[in-house]
This record gives sequence, structure tokens and C-alpha cells, in this order.
Amino acid sequence: MHRLISLRRMRKIYPAIPKRSLGMKQHLNEYYKIIYETTNLNMFSPTAEQVLENKQLDGKTCLITGASSGLGLEAARCLAASGCRVLAASRNTYKGLNATRDLGSGDLIQVMELNLASLKSVNNFSEELIRNGNQLDMVLLNAGVFGVPWARTEDGVETIFQVNFLGQLQLLLGVERLLAPAARVVFVTSESHRRVNWSPRDQICPREDMLSLPEHEYTSIKAYNISKLCSFLAMQYLAHRWRGSGRGVFCAHPGTFVKTQLCRHWWVYEALYTAMKPFAKTIPQAAATPVYCATSDALAGKSTLYYKDCARRAESDLAQDSQLAFRVIDLCRSMLSDRVGQAIDNPAVRPETAEVRDKQEDEGLAAVS
Repeated sequence: MHRLISLRRMRKIYPAIPKRSLGMKQHLNEYYKIIYETTNLNMFSPTAEQVLENKQLDGKTCLITGASSGLGLEAARCLAASGCRVLAASRNTYKGLNATRDLGSGDLIQVMELNLASLKSVNNFSEELIRNGNQLDMVLLNAGVFGVPWARTEDGVETIFQVNFLGQLQLLLGVERLLAPAARVVFVTSESHRRVNWSPRDQICPREDMLSLPEHEYTSIKAYNISKLCSFLAMQYLAHRWRGSGRGVFCAHPGTFVKTQLCRHWWVYEALYTAMKPFAKTIPQAAATPVYCATSDALAGKSTLYYKDCARRAESDLAQDSQLAFRVIDLCRSMLSDRVGQAIDNPAVRPETAEVRDKQEDEGLAAVS
């Protein structure tokens, strides 16, 4: 283990270390810089660029949400460097264009407007992709928000749940017909999904207010964890939906306390993530696992797997519950239907299967009562 050096001792070595008069954020950033340069911490590997080394993706197309910064931007850069065409979906296209301008990717990265806090925007985005006839070989569902006060979107859904999950589920189902026969879908998720604890009754009969939290039950951490658990449940659901199609769906944990813009909404999280930066992955390292899931030849023909540090991991018991997955995703489809005015087809579930599930729910409720 590397030994941390006190600020007092480091001031003797590096006279330029900031004094107390500087703000906390600047102080912590400088503290990280000195620790990193002094101890040469490099505890995690590989990077996304190393994952794609010698890989040719010419003729492939990848859709990435949240691609204007952080993991999404790094994934876009590395994929484009390997010849992949990237559709970089971003709420702020000005920011996205500025971020991708200097990547040296030529015309391989196309920035497109997508606001996941608006289901109307999601539908418009899906319709544009369908009109353009873009076949999708990879989809990286990376966009996320965290640390924001409780609020509802224009669709009446709690913001974190809609941006992190519901809007991206709507996007994926909207462009499903564009997925290539061997397409891979990767949900960028988190180990924090393990912190969700739903009662047996809630698991049997999930409710909208379990997913889209009301204000009196809300914390940003709780909402974030629920949105990440739902990504695992969507993986289970889509694996059944696409059974026999050749498509794969994965969940990928990029790392803990990775310093991206995810924590920018509250100074407490900003300070915490900055303080933890010496012990966390860099953005290029954090992008490695999602990119690995999207491109690795070792995963060809596989599906419904969770990866962390580019290695197979077991998800929580709730995340593996396929019956819960169908109940929650059915509820989400109902939420979408109520708001966008159209039902989403579900060819994976036969009528008799739905009847059996309804009977199991009734029996389960009787046992809990």
C-alpha cells in the first residue's frame, strides 16, 4: 500500500501547495495532484484505448448517450479511433460539438440532440434515427444524473429515474428495429444497485412511486440506486425478449468515485469525489469495462452478464430476479404508454405467460397478507 503524505510534509517538498485561502475544490484538486505525482498511484487498468488495441471496427455504428463529457466522450473517442461510426447523443449539442471537435475523428462522430428528461425529445430522436436508417451494432446507455434536488420532469416523473433509466428504456425500445442481428446493448450501471431493499409485497406488486420517488421519500442516492437496479432488471427482460435473436445485453460498472461531471450538482459530492480521486479510476480507465462489453470477441454470442473491471461479477439477488424484471418493466412500459400515448409492443411475453404470472402474483399476495 502506498503511504499518504501529510500536507505539512508535502509543503516542505512542494512550496507551491495552496494555502487555506484557496477554495476547497482548488485545494483538493492540488492535493490530489501532489499525491498522484508523489506516490505514482496507478492501481487500475486497463484503459478503453488498451481494450480496443489492434481492433478494427470499420463499418460498425455505436449509439452512445451522455456522450458530451466523461465516460461517454472517452468511449466515443476510442471507438472512433478504431474506425467505428459514433452517434453521440447529448442534451447540449453545443457542448457536444465543442467536446468532439478536437478528437481528430473526422466525420466518424455525429453529435445529435437528445434530452432524456423529455419523452417527446426521446421520440423525436428515435424517429430521426429510423428515418436515417442507421443500423446499430452497439448501444452504450451511459447518460446519468446524480446529486440533484427532487424535481419532476415535464412528463411528471422524478428526474433521476427518468434520465438514468426510463428515458433510455424508451429510447432503446424505440430504436429496437435498427439493432443489428448481433448487436450489443450495454447499460452503464453501478455496484450501488445492491443497496435497494424492496419488501416481498413490493416485489410482487411494484408501484410507480417505488420507481419515481415522491418528494417525502426522496434522496438523490436512493433514486440513483433504484435507477441502476432497474438497468439490471431491463437486462433480464431484454434477454428474454431477444432470446434466439443473436443480440446481447450487458451491465457494466465503470468504477467507484470516478471524477466526472456526474457529481457537479452539489458541492459536497464534488468535494468528496475530488478527495477520492487519488484512489479511483481515471476516466479512460473507467470507460474500459463498458467498451469491453460492447466490443470484446470473448463475449460474442453471450448475454445477460454483469462486468466490473472487465471481469464477470455476480449481481444482487434482486437484480437476478427475472419475474421481478418482467413486473418492473411492464410497469415502466405502462408509465411510458400513459405519457407518450402509445403502447410498446412486447413480443417476448405470450398471453398464457402473462396469465401465469398474474396467478403467481395473486398467490404471492395471499401468502404475504
